[in-house]
Amino acid sequence: MRHTRTLVAATTVALALGAVSACSAAKQAAEGAAVPLVSVADAMSLTTKATQNYTSAHVALTEKISAKGKAMDITGDGALSWKPLAMDMTMKSTQFSQLGTDSVHMMMSGTTMYMNVGASGAAQMGGKHWMKMDFTALGAAGKAMATQMNKSSGNDPATQIKLFTQSPDIHRVGQETVDGVQATHYSGTVDISKLAANGDENLKSVVQQDTQLGVTSMSLDLWVDGQNRPVRIHQSTPSTASVSIDATVDYSNYSATPVTITPPPASDTVDFATLMKGAKA
Repeated sequence: MRHTRTLVAATTVALALGAVSACSAAKQAAEGAAVPLVSVADAMSLTTKATQNYTSAHVALTEKISAKGKAMDITGDGALSWKPLAMDMTMKSTQFSQLGTDSVHMMMSGTTMYMNVGASGAAQMGGKHWMKMDFTALGAAGKAMATQMNKSSGNDPATQIKLFTQSPDIHRVGQETVDGVQATHYSGTVDISKLAANGDENLKSVVQQDTQLGVTSMSLDLWVDGQNRPVRIHQSTPSTASVSIDATVDYSNYSATPVTITPPPASDTVDFATLMKGAKA
């Protein structure tokens, strides 16, 4: 699912449907007053520390991405954990029309993703509603992808906050309400190319993802609640970028408990790797 960085969903859609996709964004309902006015540097430090106390949250996301004259919009809503990586979300996009639907239920645990392809999709898969994708069974590229995803860099909001700490012009915009929650809004820009030398492994992973997309700079906006937790993160590329990305993620219901999923019945599941072998036969 990029970028919110949940390249997880994006990668899955690309593999399963043969489409370039990405995922991320927005809906939130936490409570609390805005963060007390401290220096911007201290505020970022407090937010980083507070966010590191959690392993999962409810996320609502939206992302628009365009490249080479093609555009894609995707939204998602559900539970996401980054320690360990797991998700249970409903993704929506017109790109899913190949399945005869605009909504797909996705679940992931570790390196295995499950996609409910709906009634129309099931009609193309022998009546089975779920597609299983074990990335470690997709050759060297799949294993590399699984390793990348499980680094958590694209999913952990604490890593996203580190982008703000690297911004030389991060500034406080003011107090705003985000989905009923009073929050402090911060804004700034970051030069992705200048982050390459940073020693933080998770941040390096984010830089690598952006570099692969041809992204060299990013505009950032962050809204923080009274408990120093991100309630919204917005990222966008310059209009001149070869790949245009505009992504928003809203966080709520933070928890120290990881997301757990129950795999669908094997009798109602088709393995993606098996499908690919059959297609090549």
